[in-house]
Amino acid sequence: MNGNLWTTEAWWISKDGHALTRLFVFLFIFVMDCDVVSPILIEECSKSGVGGSLETNLRDGNPLPIAIDRMLRTKCHRMLQFIKAHEDSLSSEIVQLREFACTPGGLVLDEIRSIVWPILASSLLKDNLTEEQHEDEETAGSESDFESALSMFTLDEGGGKENDENSSDCSNILSVIGGPSLDDLKSHKQWNQVELDVQRTLARFPPNISDEHRHDLQMELTPLIVRILWDSPRFNYYQGFHDVCLTLLLAVGAEKAEKIAHLLAKSGIFNRYLLHSLEDTVLRDLDMMYVILWKNDPELENRMRSLEVGSLFALSWPLTWFSHSFHHYHQIVLCFDLFFSTHPLMPVYLTSAVVLWRSSSVLSVSQDMPTVHHLLNIVPDELPVYALIADAQDLFRLLPPSLVRKKFMDDYRKVLQSKGTRRSTLPVTSLRAWLIAGTATAAIYMLSKYLFNPS
Repeated sequence: MNGNLWTTEAWWISKDGHALTRLFVFLFIFVMDCDVVSPILIEECSKSGVGGSLETNLRDGNPLPIAIDRMLRTKCHRMLQFIKAHEDSLSSEIVQLREFACTPGGLVLDEIRSIVWPILASSLLKDNLTEEQHEDEETAGSESDFESALSMFTLDEGGGKENDENSSDCSNILSVIGGPSLDDLKSHKQWNQVELDVQRTLARFPPNISDEHRHDLQMELTPLIVRILWDSPRFNYYQGFHDVCLTLLLAVGAEKAEKIAHLLAKSGIFNRYLLHSLEDTVLRDLDMMYVILWKNDPELENRMRSLEVGSLFALSWPLTWFSHSFHHYHQIVLCFDLFFSTHPLMPVYLTSAVVLWRSSSVLSVSQDMPTVHHLLNIVPDELPVYALIADAQDLFRLLPPSLVRKKFMDDYRKVLQSKGTRRSTLPVTSLRAWLIAGTATAAIYMLSKYLFNPS
């Protein structure tokens, strides 16, 4: 089943980079009889990259932003009505809540997310891949220079000096939340690294948050993360987990964020990331991306494979649920809505959708590995997140994990062998290629940024 699986009508984002046609068709039905436009939701529309200014769209009768606003307001009203009608038994309505979260617009408002996310987190969908299958994959799995790099690069765990005022703030927070004392948490081997990472989260905060509020949130975030590590001594903190927890904190507040983070760490995909090495988890999951590219855009797959681009450029995307790489809060929470309500490997499908969307750019730039890696590693400030999410779901339906990880993966390896590829394993990023390209510093940075902290 080689070649392109998509019809012209179904697949339009990889070549022209537009990704609005299907959204326009879907939303046009909401335009009629729309007399009142919600400023908040139209602002959401503006942030989503819809062409033209809001004033121009409204003056010229451009139906797309009006349709998006209409759709979001209608969906928001439906969700609030549903929540009110089932408030005593909402946890038993998991199927409908998942549908709300993964359909266009997601859960729309943080007020709704604060109600729905904890329920979704307590009923996460499972990956049917068994431990035995994991072992089989390890036997036939991809060889990676990243594996040997784990012993070469380490993270600096030295933290900054303790600040008495900050310690007082943390003490107040912990006295409300309860649990280990501040001194207990500060004795944890990974406190310093978590604190350093949290201090670097300035760019992650929405622009409408005051410095004082941001400071308070940062003071909440470090103990929140370390409490999770404290409760599960086998967990190894990785840089990027703080991005996930920060998103939860921003959306639902400290108490619910900690509950959700515990659930994700206990039974979600993050359990694998916190317990096992990255090359055995997220990098192996990203092997699927090349199979998906091969099935949908063989030219793009061939170009990336021949240049040995690998998957290191996308490491942080599934590892942080895109919270480290997407630039706007509204884009990130839409991704979280999707991932809370779908298969654990959906982040890999969204990763594939983003790469396919950038196909024309990849094929038109200078054909060397550092250039293409840099292009893919830098996510555009504005991107059609609604359409990319829809395409990720389409990819999942057409190429489910059960096929990608077995039949299609085997077919892909056979194709590589038949083409006389240097090695039949998947095209993971090669440290040798980095060094030959004269980008050793970049390689060290990318590897060390997401390695486990030393025990």
